[in-house]
Amino acid sequence: MWYENRYYLCICYLNLPQIEMKNTIIGIVLSLVFSLMLTTSCEKGYYVPEEENKGRVDNTENNGSSPGSEIGDPEDEDNGDDGTEDVGGGSQDGDDSTESGDDSTQTGDDSSQESGEGTEDEDMMTVQVFMSRTLTGQRWVVGYIVGACSKTINNADFEPPFDYPQAILLADRPGETDKTKVITIGLPSGYKVRKELNLVEHPENYGKRLAIFGEQTTYLKVLGIKKPDAWKLY
Repeated sequence: MWYENRYYLCICYLNLPQIEMKNTIIGIVLSLVFSLMLTTSCEKGYYVPEEENKGRVDNTENNGSSPGSEIGDPEDEDNGDDGTEDVGGGSQDGDDSTESGDDSTQTGDDSSQESGEGTEDEDMMTVQVFMSRTLTGQRWVVGYIVGACSKTINNADFEPPFDYPQAILLADRPGETDKTKVITIGLPSGYKVRKELNLVEHPENYGKRLAIFGEQTTYLKVLGIKKPDAWKLY
């Protein structure tokens, strides 16, 4: 009986190293598994899904642009546009003033036509000088209104009452009746010069001194000015 117990003890003694080695291996395996679990759990703790990360970035960007800056930009753009429009409006006002200036210039021309402002006797030539020269461009010529005419110089009328509003005759001396010593001044229909100077409506102009400005041409078969641009009635 005691032999069997001794034999069992011997076997257990011989198997003891193997049992300890198994326990050691099992312990090592368990330690590795536990370490692996800890590592995995740590990685999961720091892992952020892409969608959540994207949401955080969007929130960060939205928070980064303050409401004041978002409002400020459109206001700056609007102010810039308004400034440009204001400048454009100023340009238009300038154009209006320019047009007004043109109107004033035209008004000045009309006043010059009526009163002869800006004209000087030094710039004027007599009827005789005007007839003796071949002139280019517009010139001033001064003389006396001595009659009216239409179609041709042969129809010259030197005595009132006058029947022709189309043209008047100018000479160096009042009362001239010699057709070779007069020039013709055209009074185009619808123009202010006819309304102001024709002898049919204004017989009082007969014998008055007149300065006329225009281009030398042949009119009614003699030298004259067909379309006056300015005049001065004395």
